Amino acid sequence: MRCRCHSTPANLEQVRSVGPFDGWLRGAVVQFKYHGEWARTAHLGALLAVSVALLQPVDMLVPVPLHPTRLRQRGFNQSLLLAQFAGNVLGLEVTEALIRTRRTDAQVTLGAEQRKANVAGAFDLKPSSVVTGLSIVLIDDVVTTGSTLSACAKELISAGAVSVKAVSLAREM
Repeated sequence: MRCRCHSTPANLEQVRSVGPFDGWLRGAVVQFKYHGEWARTAHLGALLAVSVALLQPVDMLVPVPLHPTRLRQRGFNQSLLLAQFAGNVLGLEVTEALIRTRRTDAQVTLGAEQRKANVAGAFDLKPSSVVTGLSIVLIDDVVTTGSTLSACAKELISAGAVSVKAVSLAREM
């Protein structure tokens, strides 16, 4: 198998993923995310925790937020469940520091430039959140182009975070 190298998305120091978005991991993510198989949280969260542990020092885990409409449709935020499990394993604080300020199209159907435009300005720091001086790891389920993570990291850095890295379950190769 030929490995494709990926550049790190803007605003992020590093991005780690458990594995490629393929095979058993793709199936597990799809079942977890779209079919509500919450029982997969422990297994997938434990795998994610290993990747987070490699990014020390870490002060806080921040899950990528869903828009309230998408959250109501799905019934849960998969990134929050993963962050909470990994945070419990590693003894790290998990904070929903970001909000999605507008509804965006599902990224899965869009090309790279469309993804970037789709999420531009779609995130903001929650008014009660404090990230100044902290090293943060964003948590997401799948990274494709990194546009969502980059947009989230931009807000965290603007709010004073000193370091923003990211961990996902899977990455499109």
